[in-house]
Amino acid sequence: MNSFLENILNTKCSETNSEGKLGANVGQPTNIRKDTFSRVYRSPRKSAFTIAEVLITLGIIGIVATLTLPGLIAKYQEKVWLNQFKATYSILSQAYTRAFMEYGAPDTWGLKENDKDSNEKVYQYLAKYLKGQDYGFGYSKIPSNYIQLNGEGGTGGWSGSAGKHKVFALTNGAIISISGYSYIIELEGERPMVELHVDINGVKGPNQFGKDFFFLFLSTKKGSPMVRGYDIWWINQDYCTTRKGTSGWWSGGACAIWVIAKGNMDYLHREITAEEWESIDRSN
Repeated sequence: MNSFLENILNTKCSETNSEGKLGANVGQPTNIRKDTFSRVYRSPRKSAFTIAEVLITLGIIGIVATLTLPGLIAKYQEKVWLNQFKATYSILSQAYTRAFMEYGAPDTWGLKENDKDSNEKVYQYLAKYLKGQDYGFGYSKIPSNYIQLNGEGGTGGWSGSAGKHKVFALTNGAIISISGYSYIIELEGERPMVELHVDINGVKGPNQFGKDFFFLFLSTKKGSPMVRGYDIWWINQDYCTTRKGTSGWWSGGACAIWVIAKGNMDYLHREITAEEWESIDRSN
């Protein structure tokens, strides 16, 4: 700004005429430099992206999102399933423990195998300590078919036995089916078991073993009540794997054993080794 004032003071307007008066050159061009105004009054130029640059940036963002979002979504969904399993397992464990303290072990309840009345009795013993809704018998309220963890086949309505299954819902959205009582004699000893089919998120998908559907059993461990996975015979990597081509029992049917013991669902994204399965405590 100082240079601008100096230019004004140096103009010919400040010169005197022949009569010694100021302003003799009024109307004549001054000596003010044009670039002075341009420096003072010029609007600053703002830099901006070109359309091409914007499109390239958006394209890069789209590629990164395509590569990373599926993994993030899968990890989030796995966490949701795990939390739902843990919540449902806790509710059932507390109710079963209280029923056990009042009525004793299941082998003293007068239960029969594959018996509708026995399944009703189990429900009544548990219902005293549960909040939920009685759905009666059969699978009218939940899917009658659950696909295996490896995507091959499904349950197909439990071979027509669903009509004897006692079904009820918990307040957290899980739906439980009491499918029957069994008294197992194995190498580890005798074990009374009440089989439960547990859908941790109700009618929502994917309705698949090891994700939102699990086998649980009301049983014992060292004389105390315990809700267990189906750890009688089917406890190896073939029964909780996404690998196709496995034979035998349901793929994913043993996954509750892993989740209870390890507290994760790692089998969804890696193969669990035989050594890891063998490290799980199966004692009575």
